[in-house]
Amino acid sequence: MKKPTSISRLLAIYLVYTGACVLLTMAGCSSPPTASINKPTAAVSSTATTGAPTTNAPTATPLATTTATSTPGTATPSAPAHTDTPPSTSIPPLPTTLATLPAPIANTLLLYTTPVVDPSGQAYWAFRTLPPLPQLAAAGLDNLYGPYTDFSDFSLFFSDFRPQPSPDGRMLLVPGLASYPEHGVEGTGTWLVDLTAETARRLLPGGVSATWNPAGDAITYADGDTLFTLSTTPEATPQAIFQHPDLWDIYAKWSPDGRWIAAVTGLMHKPTGEAQPDLTLTYWLVPTDGGPARELAQRETYVAGYSASEVSWSLDGQYLLAHTRVYDLAGNQLMPEGIGGLDWLPDRPQLIHWATERPRIITVTGEEIALVEQSTYHSTLNWALSNDGRHLAFSQPRTDGGVPLAIFDLESGETQIVGIIPNVIYVSELRWSEDDAKLIAGTGNGEGRYDIWTLEAQPGGAVERLMENAELIEVVAYPVR
Repeated sequence: MKKPTSISRLLAIYLVYTGACVLLTMAGCSSPPTASINKPTAAVSSTATTGAPTTNAPTATPLATTTATSTPGTATPSAPAHTDTPPSTSIPPLPTTLATLPAPIANTLLLYTTPVVDPSGQAYWAFRTLPPLPQLAAAGLDNLYGPYTDFSDFSLFFSDFRPQPSPDGRMLLVPGLASYPEHGVEGTGTWLVDLTAETARRLLPGGVSATWNPAGDAITYADGDTLFTLSTTPEATPQAIFQHPDLWDIYAKWSPDGRWIAAVTGLMHKPTGEAQPDLTLTYWLVPTDGGPARELAQRETYVAGYSASEVSWSLDGQYLLAHTRVYDLAGNQLMPEGIGGLDWLPDRPQLIHWATERPRIITVTGEEIALVEQSTYHSTLNWALSNDGRHLAFSQPRTDGGVPLAIFDLESGETQIVGIIPNVIYVSELRWSEDDAKLIAGTGNGEGRYDIWTLEAQPGGAVERLMENAELIEVVAYPVR
């Protein structure tokens, strides 16, 4: 059996074609939301939306400050609604008037999506930044994420197609919708945004799940059965470096030391018995100097998370996390079986194990380093490490008052609630401002509304709704010119 169509690509098709929701089975994976790769299927609508919008002003609306004065109660928290509640059947209304954007956050660039309307009345999800980048208006990225429909929770889409800043922070790689020629879908491109020269140009015609090399002058991505590298030099062309008929297109990961590109092949097959695995995953190390690819490890399984975040390198490039297993460069499996829900800490070769009663920091072999106190596991735990590596912010289970956010001090071991985001069901994205003074959260209310909030990174600080009708994508450092 051939590999399944990428769920990310299917999602892109749905964003272009229809507002219907794709129901994806949740699995024990490293970062929610993540879909199962055990035979995913989806249908494609037969009618496409065509026409390109003209550039329009952003319609995200800043709102007044709301300060949280209550603290979390002891009542049993309710489950996050977005994991088990059907989406709203109506399209959220667009704001009727345009508003002045809020003041930017110091040295911090917010990436978000919000609806814009073209002269014909068609609404699209546009790519936007705060502060606004003039090169985006010139590039015309108002239709980058497809028509504005009821299917508007982009958190699943961005688990695979998240914008990627270059290692030096000067460039921003922005994937749009993937091309899907079999169904007549034209992609919106993968774009390179220069944050210092204020230019933007399209690198590829379709959106791809790509990562940077350490030098920040090339990317790697998979398309069909081929792994490519592409220099960001103008007029450069993609270079094929590995080919396999069962290559999966979301797992191309350039190692931090520049030596390898990790790739994954997967083959579904008929089980040999009632309780036999039906999926073979093979992890490859492709040398960047042009040598032959080396098989790192192979795994027989029934099901595994299907998200780009399921495969990632440690900061030092010595370990590969692949579907909850940690391998060294010799292919030795270091992590014991049965430990699910893992992500690398971005500043050290240690992991956060969040799929447990209380999140904990562990080594590559599973030994506990620190336990996050005053936290209870829930299926949509969202966390972010501060830029100085000293504090871990995370969302807690929803209460009647909203979603509390807490900060764990990795040095003292203390946890403090810093505020409650009111009247929301879940936090889809959580980030720190560049100076670590604020938390920035993307939220959903379970009824098709997505807002962006800021919280002071200390107890008792202001909780502020920064934008309405806007979904947070990512937060990056704004380069100093």
